[in-house]
Amino acid sequence: MINQLKTKMALIALAIGLTLAQSAQASIINFDSIAAGSNASNDSVAVSSGITFNNATFLPNLDTYGIAIPGSDHWQIDTTSGSVTVQNTSLKGWGVAPSGTNALDARLSPVLLSFTSATNLGGFSFQLPNSTFGNIPNVDVLFLNAAGNTVYDLSYKQGVALATVSLPTTLSGVSQILLPSGTFYDNINVAAVPVPGAIWLFGSAIMGFLGLRRNKKA
Repeated sequence: MINQLKTKMALIALAIGLTLAQSAQASIINFDSIAAGSNASNDSVAVSSGITFNNATFLPNLDTYGIAIPGSDHWQIDTTSGSVTVQNTSLKGWGVAPSGTNALDARLSPVLLSFTSATNLGGFSFQLPNSTFGNIPNVDVLFLNAAGNTVYDLSYKQGVALATVSLPTTLSGVSQILLPSGTFYDNINVAAVPVPGAIWLFGSAIMGFLGLRRNKKA
């Protein structure tokens, strides 16, 4: 009985250890791999990470007759606007970009950073341009789930040259991130925690093994 309990605890500890060992996959998007004026979604790191950038708008859902549904207002992709571009911040009067050349241009419209599927974030940060321009009051980066509901609100102040804004916690089930208008965004660091599929298989094997041991004992 004692040996069986020890074996069970050891296998469970191993499974937990392997799960915790699944590190976040960090992707730093600096927009310097594409030319100024290009679609931000064409950045090579963004493409490989399954990340897209679109202008955002706060509108309600529409019913089958095209009538707004009361109380359904939420942030969504603005399909009436053009693409979100990257720009050489120095040429725009915002100082040299932290990454060297380009940054995401969100001066005139908020931007939705979208994942291909709901993502668990082990970390998220970005760097502001080398400028004191931007909104004077605090603004909010919103982390949204698949339903468009806010799961976390990160408040920060624009106009602080070269400031780095970081998410202070981990988040689960993030589908989109709303970046407020009024500034450029550079060195966007997304640390997505992979779903440990192999661990689930390993856990199933453990349960099967323990069940087999119980059957043999019986």
